[in-house]
Amino acid sequence: MGGAAVAVLAAAATRHNRARLVSLFYRVARGLHEASAAAAEEEKVGTRSRRRRRRSSSSLLLGPDFPDTWDHPPRAASRTLPPRVAGADYGCTATIIDGKSIAEDIRLHIAEEVHQMKNAVGHVPGLAVVLVGDRRDSESYVRYKTKGCEEVGIKSLLAKLPGSCTEDEVMDSVSRFNEDPSVHGILVQLPLPQHMDEERILSAISLEKDVDGFHPLNVGNLALRSRKPLFLPCAAKACIELLLQSGIELMGKHATVIGRSKVVGLPTSLLLQASCHC
Repeated sequence: MGGAAVAVLAAAATRHNRARLVSLFYRVARGLHEASAAAAEEEKVGTRSRRRRRRSSSSLLLGPDFPDTWDHPPRAASRTLPPRVAGADYGCTATIIDGKSIAEDIRLHIAEEVHQMKNAVGHVPGLAVVLVGDRRDSESYVRYKTKGCEEVGIKSLLAKLPGSCTEDEVMDSVSRFNEDPSVHGILVQLPLPQHMDEERILSAISLEKDVDGFHPLNVGNLALRSRKPLFLPCAAKACIELLLQSGIELMGKHATVIGRSKVVGLPTSLLLQASCHC
């Protein structure tokens, strides 16, 4: 999402979320310790056979690039285990949310709504994106957005400008989309080049078309719990939607948001507070 990486830890657990997380890492560390002890013993007796190891919770934590079969390097068998934390529940397991299936359901629902809208009024929603520069990550995000629009039948427009363009040129693109009646939502892909006033450009987006939710009025209404913004930042809303559609009760939970960017971290924190009515 072009900003901080967001992790909502322990949304599916109780107030003892920190203890459960410690429990998970303790079990991983213990498994690695036992594996290293076995490897050291085999090295000692001269055994050169290799074992096929099933994928464990440790390989899931380390990432998909680790193979299912691998040789653990020999380590000293006297390595001490990490200390247990008082109050931690070492019998709990983490809950993995299937984001792909939830996203697919949402896309199918949106596609049906777009189809009904087209049949009823003869028009479809239009989304315009302003992309400045040639950052590979920004270009990748814009491609995903364009592909998502195509999948559900939404019209997509793109204004691609060089990184050396002036701030006024970006403002002109935003103004054209503001005045285009076929465009219902405008996104300015962040980050912008350093020589541009990001706040000025975001503020130029029509409030009714600020689908990223970055307009000062939308952000302010999000922070004031008694008011409702016209649009919510999509990445933050997606985090909350995943939790709600997974049947997770947010009230009374302890959650950790990693990152405080205005694109993801800050709005996610505000949405969590609003969801819990804190």
